[in-house]
Amino acid sequence: MLSAAIQMDETCMNTEKPQLGQPPAGRRRPRKSSVPDASGAGSKKVWTHKLNRKVMYITVVVAVAATLAVAIANANRPSLYAVTIDGEIIGYTDDKAVITEIVWRLSEEESFRVGAEAVPSVEVDCQKIKWEKGLEVTDPDELGEILKGRIQFVASGYVICVNGKDVVALCSEEAARGALDELRQNYIESIVKAGHATVEEVLIKEKIDIVEQEVPTDLFRGKQEAVEILTRGTDKMLSYVVQRGDSLWAIAQANNMTVEELRKANPDLEGDLIREGENLNLIVPDPYVTLYSREIVTYTVSIPYSTQVTYDDSMWPWQEEVLQAGKSGEKEVIEEITRENGEEVARTKISEKILSYPVTKKIVRGNKQVPEMGSGELAWPVQGTITSKFGPRWGTYHRGVDIGAPTGTPVLAADSGMVVFAGWNGGYGNLVKIAHGSNMQTWYAHLSDFAVSTGQEVKKGDVIGYVGNTGISTGPHLHFEVHIDGVANDPLSFYK
Repeated sequence: MLSAAIQMDETCMNTEKPQLGQPPAGRRRPRKSSVPDASGAGSKKVWTHKLNRKVMYITVVVAVAATLAVAIANANRPSLYAVTIDGEIIGYTDDKAVITEIVWRLSEEESFRVGAEAVPSVEVDCQKIKWEKGLEVTDPDELGEILKGRIQFVASGYVICVNGKDVVALCSEEAARGALDELRQNYIESIVKAGHATVEEVLIKEKIDIVEQEVPTDLFRGKQEAVEILTRGTDKMLSYVVQRGDSLWAIAQANNMTVEELRKANPDLEGDLIREGENLNLIVPDPYVTLYSREIVTYTVSIPYSTQVTYDDSMWPWQEEVLQAGKSGEKEVIEEITRENGEEVARTKISEKILSYPVTKKIVRGNKQVPEMGSGELAWPVQGTITSKFGPRWGTYHRGVDIGAPTGTPVLAADSGMVVFAGWNGGYGNLVKIAHGSNMQTWYAHLSDFAVSTGQEVKKGDVIGYVGNTGISTGPHLHFEVHIDGVANDPLSFYK
């Protein structure tokens, strides 16, 4: 390369090399000059001139050599392309075919996912550029990831439109109609109990269209997903896994919801019971569509029987005889129910038919008067301390006095009489009623055990039972009542 540069340099100088000892053709041999030779002082200028000329030659040679080296190096480099998306440079490549391959594969993957031919909705281009300092070829894998994240696709799909709004796209008209059919069927199954109702019609109140159009592939969904989106009103799914110690209130508060909203998001919840590890939805449904249904429901209703009582003065009041057992009747009721998204909005009775009539229960009850057995002066029924008096208490009315005493303490008859009831009586727990004559009765409640039975005569001071804590009670005590003509009186008024 250096010899070539020297040749070029010599050519540029237009010099010819004469044969050694001979002058160039056409020239005369120069005369001897009177200029001193190089060994003298006058020879310095000639030597300097020759030296400068050699330096110039070397400089030119080096510059030309460097230029040629750069030219050869650039000639050996492959072409460089700027990869752009809609004009924005995202990287560089030296092989346009790589970009074509990446875009094709991404398009194929998206087409397979949505079930329709997908094409990029952005322009991907490779523009040839000059190599410059600092430019490097982008790794193909990195370019692939960038393209995957930046390229959006469109495809021709069948879009379910609700009141003119594009909601979800499917790959075929059959799939779109299948999603709407499944939406109706799921709705029917959610509101109708087998054998109880016949659905006359299920309508969607909104205007529904299925339109074939080119849409972003992000809008594409499978049939089941499309049904869920139409039902929920969103394609978002947020859930929470129940942790130990969680409550509905705490979960609702932590997610900026009310307990009622949390219940709406989870219609299968029963009461306040939630279990560790259970998944709770945090999206309150706001359906895109309103399903209107009209159903005919048939059900039977029990007709309660009445009770007919006759009295026999030969029988004690606690004695009773059933003459005829009662039996409830039945009637068939047919109603029309209209709902919107499962919520009942109207109910109309169509017909009512008696299937069986009720049978009246007939009993005979004794009303024999208890003879005068009491003295009218009452003894204190148990040793203890009064813990609650007769009258208003805790927003209710206390019909007796409470006498606190240890469980098992004997309870005494306040006066002579006849036991007209000894058994369980709801909030009273174990209860004994004694009739003393003159329409007076005394009642002894919350007993732990009985010492008498119904129909038994007792004397004042006889043990009739033992203090307990049965029924609705806050601790062992005797609840003591005094009744005159069926009305509870303050027991303490009988002790003066």
